[in-house]
Amino acid sequence: MPNSVVNTDKTNHIPILSPLLSVRNLTVKRKTKTLLNAVSFDVVRGEHLTIIGANGAGKSTLLKCLDNLLNLWTGEILFEGQPIRKVSQRELARRIAYVQQFVPGIFAFTVRQRVEMGRYPHLRPLSSISETDQQIVEEAMRLMDIMHLADRFVETLSGGEMQKVQLAAALAQQTDVLCLDEPTTYLDYKHQREIGQWLRIFHQRQAKTIIEITHDVNRAAMESTHVIALNSGNIVFDGQPSSLMTQENLHNIYGIHFQLADHPELPIKIVVPDKGFADWAVSATTNQLGQIYCDSVRGVR
Repeated sequence: MPNSVVNTDKTNHIPILSPLLSVRNLTVKRKTKTLLNAVSFDVVRGEHLTIIGANGAGKSTLLKCLDNLLNLWTGEILFEGQPIRKVSQRELARRIAYVQQFVPGIFAFTVRQRVEMGRYPHLRPLSSISETDQQIVEEAMRLMDIMHLADRFVETLSGGEMQKVQLAAALAQQTDVLCLDEPTTYLDYKHQREIGQWLRIFHQRQAKTIIEITHDVNRAAMESTHVIALNSGNIVFDGQPSSLMTQENLHNIYGIHFQLADHPELPIKIVVPDKGFADWAVSATTNQLGQIYCDSVRGVR
């Protein structure tokens, strides 16, 4: 894999004097494994930055570092010019909301209680939710169209409903920045589209800075203003989405060949299903498909 990084000029319609986030030589190591290797880039206010890459490339590790949820790293992360380690976690939570992939918790919460948690960075220690806080919570729930779920327990929701709850909590947090770890993973097409539309509204109408991880290369090309791609902890692409969709770039990121086609409405290339794999799947024997399934369950690579 080449060590060079693709750099392209990024345009932004909002006048910016300095980056909102600056990352310099960010390195994360665990025992003998390097998860991030001297990663450097900038995020300007109002961008929709998408982070892509194969499983294990370091995407979630990077996102957690940007929200100071992971602190065993070397290098430098500046938020509005200030070292992020010098910003208190409460203050950072007033500026950056982190929406993780949903993992069922030990405790049972209702939807309203989960959204109310978004207000905690704004509360004094041991203080209760005020009437103003309740209004903010209800407005976030109305915006995400989940008021009818208010008294449901979170664990009873579908994946799409749960993502709406997560986003409502982030809205109630009233931050400038939304960090999202694969917000559309495991969702059906309808809910993927809804979540995508909401993120577009947050970015374009509410001027929020979006930093999102996705496995959907087409989504990165169509929705982002800035794309970063990781491969084995290294940045292998940093630039405009319009420059991303080439065979060379995608091979550097994923190590495989992609089928590309013109988008029917937009002036970009998109990834289309590989006919070769479909033909192989049809001709594969039941035993072959069964073995692949069993290997995937056991974690065989």
